[in-house]
Amino acid sequence: MYRKVCWAFLFMADKAEIKDTSCFDPVFLDLGIEVYTYEYIEKLRKEENSNNIIAQKGSQEVFLSCDADICIFGGKRGGSKTYSLLLEALNDVKNPYFYASLLRKEKEDSRKTGGIIDVSDQVYGQFGTYNRAQQDMTWNFHTGGKLKFDYYSDSFEDFKKRFQGLAMSMIGVDEITHMAYEYFKYLLTSNRNAHNIKNRFRGTCNPDPDSWVATFIDWWIGEDGTPIPERNGVVRYCFMYGETVAEIYWGDSKQEVYEQAKDRIDRLWRKEYEQFGTKEDMFIKSVTFIEGKLEENIKLMKSDPNYLANLANQSEEQVARDLDGNWKFKTAGVGLITYEDMDRMFHNAYQNQGLRCITCDVAFDGGDKCVMWYWEGFHAKDIRVIGVDSKKTVDYAKEFMQLHNVLEENFCYDLNGLGQIFKGFFPKARPFNNKEMPTNGDRTMFENLKAECAYLCVQRIKAAGYSIEAFLQGRKFSGKNYKSVTLQNILLTERKAMAQDDKDTDKNWKLISKPEMKKLIGRSPDFFESFFMREYFEIAKKKVARTGLWML
Repeated sequence: MYRKVCWAFLFMADKAEIKDTSCFDPVFLDLGIEVYTYEYIEKLRKEENSNNIIAQKGSQEVFLSCDADICIFGGKRGGSKTYSLLLEALNDVKNPYFYASLLRKEKEDSRKTGGIIDVSDQVYGQFGTYNRAQQDMTWNFHTGGKLKFDYYSDSFEDFKKRFQGLAMSMIGVDEITHMAYEYFKYLLTSNRNAHNIKNRFRGTCNPDPDSWVATFIDWWIGEDGTPIPERNGVVRYCFMYGETVAEIYWGDSKQEVYEQAKDRIDRLWRKEYEQFGTKEDMFIKSVTFIEGKLEENIKLMKSDPNYLANLANQSEEQVARDLDGNWKFKTAGVGLITYEDMDRMFHNAYQNQGLRCITCDVAFDGGDKCVMWYWEGFHAKDIRVIGVDSKKTVDYAKEFMQLHNVLEENFCYDLNGLGQIFKGFFPKARPFNNKEMPTNGDRTMFENLKAECAYLCVQRIKAAGYSIEAFLQGRKFSGKNYKSVTLQNILLTERKAMAQDDKDTDKNWKLISKPEMKKLIGRSPDFFESFFMREYFEIAKKKVARTGLWML
């Protein structure tokens, strides 16, 4: 029997000492199940005893009471969403056949000081022992069950190999907006068990309008980007056909979904399945979205009232997402590159056929970073990031070209601003004037050369035409408003600055302005601006004029 209600609201370290049964609901007690009355839970809340693990009123209670196959718990920062994932496992912590996995993107994410592993000791300490070995990272419960902290930053093929054949009754993903849709779908194939434990998938996150999750939960979100109160926790149904979130069949009942996807489901049906259930029950999943609210996290607000100020003192867009829980707010432009596009590029096969060249976004000390990419075809083979004076920057650029045997003719730098200094040192190089006329000679299609290169880069990324050396992606850099951040995460942030200006879209194609980019991500997108300059070598070929045609 699935005894969710027993554990959803309260765990007490000293439960064995309770002799007075009046605190238990008599209806459940007659069935041999000890379920505390809500009045008793309220009494314990007021005691504020740290030995008691009690769900907070509101969204956390709703989340822990959810019976949907898939539940996305998303919203404001500080809504106790991560802690709720840990509490969810308490439903079956005493079942010897309970196997669960909680995932974050990087393996180290869970191990960070004050992270989910440290917090888990408060929740599971009385029920088992934790193996801290990096190769294990598993809670071994006294009754035989296990809960493992896992990750998903490896390639999709490696990810599939790790999870293939696994059976886990509970899977939770913290910050699910960072996970690609195909990873999410594959995880569902491991969400199974043969011991009558309720299978469930739980994802927590903060709002991200550029993620597949935003599309997945769109029915629960209003036009203004905030969750619709009347739909909070309402269960819907879906059949997840295809490779994209846009291909999902949705309905308010399983029958409604089946009618839409009848042809596809019928093709998959076998008569032998009838003994296990109906088509609707076996192919269609239940889904809900629950909004997490900071104001309901009484423990956090009481212990750290300044947390609210920390959230409020951010950019307009970050405040809208973190404090208002807005899923559609964007300060500027139309996003062009999705998380899935980036993830595909990070794990793509080498696109190394073609020109060997270097692109450089020029900057000196005291400001933004100077970023140089070394390319083999459309494969980013190496990168150099520096913040030194002009003389040293020139020397580093020459050294980088020599290191990779790149001709000066195949060195491209941005001419605008500080790049003017490079002209005298690299006379044969290709200066990139981002305000220059597009290659077709007019501005009917693109606003300028920068827009043309950015557009072509976006299209190539979407077509899986770029790749990046694997070891580079984990290299960490620091700069204005970021410290010790991996290249992969830097690019994931900066891709949001590659947004099309949504004003006068009928005029021509252009990027949002540099001030808008800085407002959007909190800094200049130096890595991505030097990245899309790679396209200049392609379009520059078209600009070379042929001479001597009169002799033909």
